[in-house]
Amino acid sequence: MLCIVFSLSLLDRTNISSAYIAGLSTSLSLTVSNRYNIALLIFFIGYALLELPSNLIIRRLGARIWLSFLITAWGACVVGMGFVHDWKVLTVLRALLGVFEAGLFPGAVYIIGSWYRQFETARRVSVFYMAALLASGFGPIVAYAFSLISVGEGMYAEGWRWIFIIEGVATVVAGLVAPFFLIEFPERVGFLTDRQKHIAVTRVSLEKQGAHLEHLTFMQSLAMLLDWKVGVYCIQYFVAASSVYSLAFFQPIILREGMGFSYALSQILASPPYLFAVFASLGFAWVSDKLKMRWPVLIAQSLTAIVGLLIILYTKPPGVRYFGLFLATFGTQSNVPATLAYGQNQTAKVQKRAVVAAAMISVGAAGGITGSTIFQSKDAPVGFCGSFNSFGREADEKQLYMPGMWATIAMQMLYTVVTVCMSMYMKRMNALADEGKRPALEGVEGFRYVP
Repeated sequence: MLCIVFSLSLLDRTNISSAYIAGLSTSLSLTVSNRYNIALLIFFIGYALLELPSNLIIRRLGARIWLSFLITAWGACVVGMGFVHDWKVLTVLRALLGVFEAGLFPGAVYIIGSWYRQFETARRVSVFYMAALLASGFGPIVAYAFSLISVGEGMYAEGWRWIFIIEGVATVVAGLVAPFFLIEFPERVGFLTDRQKHIAVTRVSLEKQGAHLEHLTFMQSLAMLLDWKVGVYCIQYFVAASSVYSLAFFQPIILREGMGFSYALSQILASPPYLFAVFASLGFAWVSDKLKMRWPVLIAQSLTAIVGLLIILYTKPPGVRYFGLFLATFGTQSNVPATLAYGQNQTAKVQKRAVVAAAMISVGAAGGITGSTIFQSKDAPVGFCGSFNSFGREADEKQLYMPGMWATIAMQMLYTVVTVCMSMYMKRMNALADEGKRPALEGVEGFRYVP
């Protein structure tokens, strides 16, 4: 169920790009100034501010009550987008969408982290994220089908509206049935005995019995945020999220305007790179858990993203560029769950894992703002029309979103440097702990980092 609702979440926050090329840009004049960028980035303000408070609420109210409310509320916002006539109203609804979606992702990671141990986490988080990505990977194709709907001669004849209306209704329905299918934290589930609950909780924690049941206060959460390592995890996730959002929001536009494919082909071709990313990422996550090492996999995925972006930027045949899009999508998407697992694995205390997950994803929302703005309309490749007739036709006009592409490449380079330095530090701390010179890493006897 977490996979289903998260796939709907990914669809609902990114379907604006499919609607954009289906007529939304013309109907609401989104090409004027930076209206489209504003409508994108406004989502991430509430998304960033409310993730940590949401993870404090979810432990008290329970996942079923809290997440079901959030799912239904953001679904209603998406339905509303199908009826707007002004870009300002669209922007307000995008802001509310961010407010209600804020609690799902960190809450889901927190739930997963409460059920699985260090070397069980990476592939579970990857399965959760990639299963959702697999479903949302078909989003552009589904959006294309919905955009063909035309009812009457008024506003309902505009296909882009049906993208929002139908996908929003699906989310509302999911929110209404979610209380019956969502999983709870181990100590709250009804299908385990008290003894089984105790085993489920204590197997994932090295803390003293009962400590996992404590509810953190807001001030205790802020104190945990002062750990400098949390800042490093946030930098890593900022890069991962900004790269993912930049490609997600602009991939259909890059295919349409940058590579010159037709509208229908742009929607269809947007899906295969995500399907490739899903299976390749799951394979890399399995390797990471099997080898009990994180940093080589993280670096390999980041370097793959850089190579893919360079291919998109500097090669001319659309077919070759499209191959680069496969590599870039895999490299960026795979490091989202991998980076979250990395942060969770370095955190010994169960309560702190909720804070770490919320902090990382909150800063990732700032990455969403970056991803929404680094591709500017003024950098669009104006002269790339006509290439959709052939994969082999070369384009000879302005480079493809040069500033945005190089900003993404530079951030991936930063990710590589930060990850290597942090992992080497952790290996050193583990060695000192093994020698008895640092006996209590993270304040817990026997705990070791997973660099």
